[in-house]
Amino acid sequence: MKRPSSLWPSFEATTLTSLLLLGPVSAASGAAALICDNLVVDGHKYNLQPLSGPHTVITYEYTRPTYHNTTYTIDLCAPLVRKGEVPAEERCPDGTRVCAIKHRWDPKAGKVADIDQVIPIVIEHGSDKQVTWEAQRLAADDPAQNKDAKKEGLKLTLRGGTYQQRAQRTVVELRCNPDLTGAENEWESVDEYVPPGKDKEGDGKKESQRRRRREEKDGDKDQSTPETQLKKDGAALVWEGYKREKDGDGGDMDTLYLTWYTKQACDAAVDQPVEESKHWGFFTWLVILVFLAIASYLIFGSWLNYNRYGARGWDLLPHGDTLRDIPYLMKDLIRRVLNTLQSTGSRGGYSAV
Repeated sequence: MKRPSSLWPSFEATTLTSLLLLGPVSAASGAAALICDNLVVDGHKYNLQPLSGPHTVITYEYTRPTYHNTTYTIDLCAPLVRKGEVPAEERCPDGTRVCAIKHRWDPKAGKVADIDQVIPIVIEHGSDKQVTWEAQRLAADDPAQNKDAKKEGLKLTLRGGTYQQRAQRTVVELRCNPDLTGAENEWESVDEYVPPGKDKEGDGKKESQRRRRREEKDGDKDQSTPETQLKKDGAALVWEGYKREKDGDGGDMDTLYLTWYTKQACDAAVDQPVEESKHWGFFTWLVILVFLAIASYLIFGSWLNYNRYGARGWDLLPHGDTLRDIPYLMKDLIRRVLNTLQSTGSRGGYSAV
């Protein structure tokens, strides 16, 4: 496959101004870590950890005479990692959270022919490797919402990428659907990420058949087809558009809009206690290691004294005399401390003459 000479000119992370979270807990900066299993917004805790891992939507478009597929992949909780060895010019840079890869489709061969664009829409930046983000709770009982378009869930805005000197961002509306986990009916992608998704047999053939029908239809009408999502019925992740816009300062910006239906965005799931970590902390491990070291020393020393000298009882222990004297030494130390305190209190620090 012939590779384009330059797929992406430069992928430097933007140093956009840190955004504050909306609501009464807005003291947390948008430059802070996005903690998926304990995301606090307006005093409510969300657990988005079940949505971790790569999730993909695929779009197609026909701009005569070229057919394109674009793969948009997102991981809210960690950087995307490609599966296998992929040339650097055919993947987004390390640290990318949202990546778009635009493929050229060969209708005669019925397969992807080349890659036209690789766009890091959201990428980690700074020494702490974080993304700039902000979150807004969409409360079902919010009177400010249009009663005909009530939304229950969470709105996330992720920033941190540039492409061809245009700022990039992703806006994800997580909508409540108590029957969906958020991973249902995703389209199979040619761009594989770790961990790999489950294989879905027949998707490739069905896509080829649909594409050929569209090609015949487009050929008859001699017109282009706007970018549209390849979507299965009941898909949890929905592509709403990738649009050219202006930022607050009038600069150029591209925005990817996604809607994600999941039970994790429902009010019923909010404020549920996050499962406590079952891992031991540093000090627990330190105490255990010290205890094991002392026990090993005593056991080995006792074994050595028994085999070398035939020792019994206290004589088995290494430094047995010292260990045997510890209670008396402690008793003597306590008596001296008490005498010193009593002497200081009764005579103001002076000794009797």
